[in-house]
Amino acid sequence: MKTIPIFNLKSDQVVSVAKNYEKVSLNKNSIARILDAYNFVNRLKELQQPVYGVNTGFGALAGVILDKKNLTRLQENLIYSHAVGSGPILEKEIIRAAMFLRANMLSKAHSGVRPLLINTFITMLNKDIVPIVPETGSVGASGDLSPLAFIARTLLGYGEVFYQGKIIDARTAFKKANIKQIKFEPKEGLSLINGTEMMGANGALIVDQAEYLANIADVGAAMSMVALQGKTGPFDLRIMDLKPHPGQKLVARNLAKLLAGYRTTGKKVQDAYSLRCIPQVAGAVREGINFAKKIIETEINSVSDNPIIVDNPKSKLKYDIVSGGNFHGQAISLAFDTLGISLVTMATISERRTFRLLDDKLSGLSPFLVNNPGVNSGLMMLQVLASALIAENRVLANSASIQSVPTSASQEDFVSMGMTAANKTRRILDNTLTIIAIELICSRQAIELAKYEVPKGFKTFYNNVAHTVPYITDDRLFQNDIINTKNLLDDNKFRSLVGKYFVTTK
Repeated sequence: MKTIPIFNLKSDQVVSVAKNYEKVSLNKNSIARILDAYNFVNRLKELQQPVYGVNTGFGALAGVILDKKNLTRLQENLIYSHAVGSGPILEKEIIRAAMFLRANMLSKAHSGVRPLLINTFITMLNKDIVPIVPETGSVGASGDLSPLAFIARTLLGYGEVFYQGKIIDARTAFKKANIKQIKFEPKEGLSLINGTEMMGANGALIVDQAEYLANIADVGAAMSMVALQGKTGPFDLRIMDLKPHPGQKLVARNLAKLLAGYRTTGKKVQDAYSLRCIPQVAGAVREGINFAKKIIETEINSVSDNPIIVDNPKSKLKYDIVSGGNFHGQAISLAFDTLGISLVTMATISERRTFRLLDDKLSGLSPFLVNNPGVNSGLMMLQVLASALIAENRVLANSASIQSVPTSASQEDFVSMGMTAANKTRRILDNTLTIIAIELICSRQAIELAKYEVPKGFKTFYNNVAHTVPYITDDRLFQNDIINTKNLLDDNKFRSLVGKYFVTTK
């Protein structure tokens, strides 16, 4: 059970709610402060002064002052008008993560909403009612307005949701789950959509998978080392100490553990860089992931609403309401771009090892790792697929964080494109998973083809791959092998096995 508010939230805690369906509750001790902030907003509406989002229009319409009778309509119209998007539907786990993050942020009592809104989000999470949200629409400044509006409109009874294995309209789902629709009060509509939670949700899920993939990449590298009979001297920890990047040293330690008992028969003086420089390259990838994780975890612990309610002991009202720019996603957008580049690097060096395994002049093995080549094409097309994915990754690695396009009559004249960065990084992540799966298939085939001894350090991982992908004697539908290997890597038992083995990554 996750009890909110949580003030030091970690990405794996978000994953636990989003993917593992851990239940959520609101700390009863927080309700009084949440109500205080809500009452403060209600007092503001009685004042004869403009307060952004309470009695004014939004964005470039902030100068339009509204009378009290239109304040509820203002909040609901905001949701209706901002739920505009395009493209494929986002995965349920991303939406669940965003709802959890928004509920956690609102429960910190800097937004002025009722506990009712927070508890409704919590009930939706606990009953697995997940709004349908299109992928594209946010520019990552003024927060993720569009996707969060798609979530918020379900509270008003509009839109569609995933519920009990089906897509149904929100009103029907709420009725079945015994949840009441909500009528928004001042600032509540704005507080539901003005924030970076959709970017943060993507960030928490992507960085969790990226850390896992970094460990799988080390397994693939170790298996390719054996399959290509590479030399382990370059992984000597004494030379790592002379270039002490933490990621580099960590990868060298991982390789030492994975290759325990391995002795090469190779006679080359030096290996190619894709073998010899594994710690330096894979270590740099880990540094990029760590950089992104630090920013993402700062973001998911932030209050990204606008305006924000802050304490003021000197005021009769006890609080001030301050308009600012915490909704801006530039930091997290840059983190996604860095994370995407790191994943492209991970994928590219993996593909280079796959290429060497399939070229008989480089591997010393049968062409394309199959007996009777000619009548059999072997694993030729797996490397072709990997090269196509590498090309796509390189296109996707172009920075989104520098692609600002002004919006809202230039009131919002510099935006982060953080959601664009998140969407492309998810695609890079999946491509990279496929490329690493291909390396595992090829290195496993090469080891058995050459009858090399399997080191005890990665024997368990090798056996899992071998059980998933039978040894190739003749051509078959290799597409199934790729799908089955990716499913293995996504399997919770295998993930748990990897997590326990690579304890030094935590």
